[in-house]
Amino acid sequence: MTTDRFPDLARTGTAVIGTRYVGDADRQQLVTDAEANALDCTAPPRGLAAVSWFASTDGQTLLTLAQWDSALAHDTYLRGGGYAAPLAGPPRYRLHHSLNEENETRVPGCLITAAFDVDGPERQRHLVNSLIAVQPEDGGHPGAISAHFLLSADGTRVLLHTEWTSIEAHREAAEAGDHDKAHDIMSGTPGVRLTHGGRYRLHRSLSLRLP
Repeated sequence: MTTDRFPDLARTGTAVIGTRYVGDADRQQLVTDAEANALDCTAPPRGLAAVSWFASTDGQTLLTLAQWDSALAHDTYLRGGGYAAPLAGPPRYRLHHSLNEENETRVPGCLITAAFDVDGPERQRHLVNSLIAVQPEDGGHPGAISAHFLLSADGTRVLLHTEWTSIEAHREAAEAGDHDKAHDIMSGTPGVRLTHGGRYRLHRSLSLRLP
């Protein structure tokens, strides 16, 4: 079932997340539609809960998020010869921590990401704890909705996914210096390397459930 809602990361057992260069906005549309239609027209793999496609605002890349009930469900899919994008990975991620309001009613308008290579599980936890420690207690900019910290199962990567009301709100916060402390941690923590980040809009999302 197609939905226009952002994925609920709190309900994810295992997430397969990846970015792909596609070249332009037309290809973003074509790739998304082809993959979504293929999933929507066939019985989904058992244990696959949802898949979301995010288009980068520069028109060049797609970020895909496949949400599985568990690592076992994803392993079963792979053992059966399932390697279709955007479901295969690697790596796999699990949600480590979220910062969000319990009764949030604002609707996300964009996704901001930051991806890191790290030197092992201790660096994963250290980076996340350090970033959480510098978050403003009052929630910061009114356009900031939530932040989700995901750790790769192999201990080598961290993904920061933040939801904002709009691209403009995120730019305002950056220009006001709201992110300066976090950027110092990202660039100055030993054993942590920022690899890429991006601004995305939700392009399409499917909720997939077998009875």
